[in-house]
Amino acid sequence: MFIYVCDRVLDHEVDEIHEQEVGRRVFGRPADYDTSADNTVRVHASMLRKRVNQYFANEGLSEPVVIEIPRGNYAPVFHERAVKLAQPEPLPQPVEAAPPEPRRDWRFWLPAALAALFVAVSAFVQLHHQQRSRPLASEPTVRQFWSQVFQPSRTTDLVLGDATLALFEEQTGRQVALAEYFDRSYLNMADTWTTGTQVDPDRGKMLLLKRQTNYGEVALLGQITDTAHAEQSDTKVRFAREYSFRDIKSDNAVLLGNLASNPWVEPFQNRQTLRWKYDATRGAYYPVDNAADQEKYHTAPQTGQPAAGYSTVSLFPNMGGTGNVLIISGTGGTAMSGALGFLSDEHAMSQLRAQLNIAPNAPFPYFEALLCIGSRNSLPRDSSVLIVRRLHQ
Repeated sequence: MFIYVCDRVLDHEVDEIHEQEVGRRVFGRPADYDTSADNTVRVHASMLRKRVNQYFANEGLSEPVVIEIPRGNYAPVFHERAVKLAQPEPLPQPVEAAPPEPRRDWRFWLPAALAALFVAVSAFVQLHHQQRSRPLASEPTVRQFWSQVFQPSRTTDLVLGDATLALFEEQTGRQVALAEYFDRSYLNMADTWTTGTQVDPDRGKMLLLKRQTNYGEVALLGQITDTAHAEQSDTKVRFAREYSFRDIKSDNAVLLGNLASNPWVEPFQNRQTLRWKYDATRGAYYPVDNAADQEKYHTAPQTGQPAAGYSTVSLFPNMGGTGNVLIISGTGGTAMSGALGFLSDEHAMSQLRAQLNIAPNAPFPYFEALLCIGSRNSLPRDSSVLIVRRLHQ
């Protein structure tokens, strides 16, 4: 929400941002939803306003520019922090003073100050603005692929995973089924699921009620949205807990995360041979290949060497057969970013097309692929395709 309202003011120079706009653009509410019956925006705005005020009163006390979110209007206000100048000590005798340094106009250094501020508040802002200047889908093979996910005049859902759900599952060893997640019945089962574990039942309930996602997934949104715009399409960011069967049946979608954090992967898993498993000892996920050696990619990094990451990419028809669903999972945010870079690189995608044995101008078939993301992750071609398989419709 903070990123969205700041972008609206800085990039689009708006003076007012209304509750209905935030509800629709940030929280995925319908365009005509009843704000009097749904107070989601007001609740989040109140929490955000407090956190922003706390930041500038504490960690951000030295920031030269202060951001405020006024009540009744969600457009943030940027203003220069008032600075108290210490009174000079009286001089014992007159001396020739140096010419005063011209006072800098705050409008001159505001962009630099804002950049520094945004890095301090959220590194994602800087990443987002860097990425938006370089559209992704600009080459034939890349455009062919993304045109199957983003279609003109059609909105694609970007579904973020539920990080607290994954954490609960990791600590209890309990897998929450999609049906339990969708009807919220899993919230009433925390007492049972924590029995015999080291998780306190009350803490488990509090954990499940939190609404958090992984930073690595959020950091991809700017790139994905720019790609959609290049295809004359639009995106709608959705949190996994707010998604529905109606959406997954009728919409195009990009699902971020694995089954643990994003239960909406479940309807497609019976067609996948590439899945993810959690190693409680190392506190990390690793890919398994159900068609071959499941533990082949479960290796510990060599001492002193950076570990390579893994990512899986799968393209499916949606549940209603009216669109397509792209699933991106990985060992972490860097691996998922590497997968997105791979899908946006003409050379890499041309190689993938050749491995799938499809004609240059033919659409991509439904497929799954396992990528090894190089530890440098500086170029998409640092990544390699370990497995690629067509999926039967």
